[in-house]
Amino acid sequence: MKVLVVDDSRNDRKITRYNLEWHGCHVVEAANGKQGLEMAAAEAPDLIISDCLMPVMDGFRFLRELKKFHELGKIPFIFYSAVYTGSREAELAASLGATAFLEKPMRPDALWEEVGRLLAAETGAEREAEPHPLQEEDFLRDYSQVVATRLEEKVRELTEENESLLRLNGELERRVVERTSQLESANRDLEMFSYSVSHDLRAPLRHLEGFSQALTEEYAPRLNTIGNDYLDRIRRSSRRMADMLDAILELSRSVRGKLNKVDVDLSALAREVVGQLVRSQPERKVDVRVAEGMAARGDARLLKVVLEHLVGNAWKFTQKTEHALVEVFPTEWEGHSAFVVRDNGTGFDMAYSEKLFAPFQRMHSQEEFPGRGIGLAIVKRIVSRHGGKVKIEAEVGQGATVTVTL
Repeated sequence: MKVLVVDDSRNDRKITRYNLEWHGCHVVEAANGKQGLEMAAAEAPDLIISDCLMPVMDGFRFLRELKKFHELGKIPFIFYSAVYTGSREAELAASLGATAFLEKPMRPDALWEEVGRLLAAETGAEREAEPHPLQEEDFLRDYSQVVATRLEEKVRELTEENESLLRLNGELERRVVERTSQLESANRDLEMFSYSVSHDLRAPLRHLEGFSQALTEEYAPRLNTIGNDYLDRIRRSSRRMADMLDAILELSRSVRGKLNKVDVDLSALAREVVGQLVRSQPERKVDVRVAEGMAARGDARLLKVVLEHLVGNAWKFTQKTEHALVEVFPTEWEGHSAFVVRDNGTGFDMAYSEKLFAPFQRMHSQEEFPGRGIGLAIVKRIVSRHGGKVKIEAEVGQGATVTVTL
């Protein structure tokens, strides 16, 4: 049996075609009523299965035109539609001479069984007489009513969906306003905390450091070794606390303020950072290799902070390496442009890598490698603000590799 399937949906045509071919039918296809007419005239199918809503020429007009041809008008015609599914549509289809009006979707076996039943009825004794052809005026009236009804339903659906979207949008705007207010309040609290750290907490530390210094200078000869050791510990602790306050302030500044994104020459920034390190320790011999042409879009000030911490760490952790090497070069990470800072320094055990980006977490003692333990936390926050990611790979005695994408 040759079947013509007419549907503007390629997927729907494919599903119907596979179903019919599975049962031994020869299937030809068309994407609209106009093509369907041409295929029907050329192929003379034994059955036509057609959608209703299609561009160029829909299913109703297709059947109407088909019935104007004596031989083509005898071909059994089944509507198979997911849009036009009401009783008015079924009545119009019947008045045009359609064999049946089926609603999508149907299970493949159910569709095949229904097609078989309808074809048997067409050829059997119970086949009803062909309906009297509709006059053009009557067809246009009924067709217009069907289309107008469907358009009204679609307008109602769209109106309801639009009202729902407006309600959701209003709720979203309200939540955004609330969230913005909460963030602004949190930022104000952070500003107040930063002010407190930079002023209120520093005053007692200055007093502690000052009086400890005065005590050491004026009364050190009267104190024994243990007393002087206690004073020295107090002064070291106060300086450590001052360093921690500086670190907290630096960390807070890294997540505040608006990003001023511009095109940034990362190679030039890296060379500038290396120059600062060389001037601070001219006695060190470090082989520093910075690749040319590295660029990114971001906040130049913050990206320099990132490089200061990453290159600074590489510089610091290679100070016990005989032939120190620090490299800065471009790469790709997960399909995005990235840059790498790599060294051959002391490295660390990756088993403890989870705490790397937390503030004040260190892999090495203060005596071995001095520092505040805040650098990588700042790097992660700045990179995250740029929508990027950072990862570290290392091995004890073999150095570390930091990869950053923005």
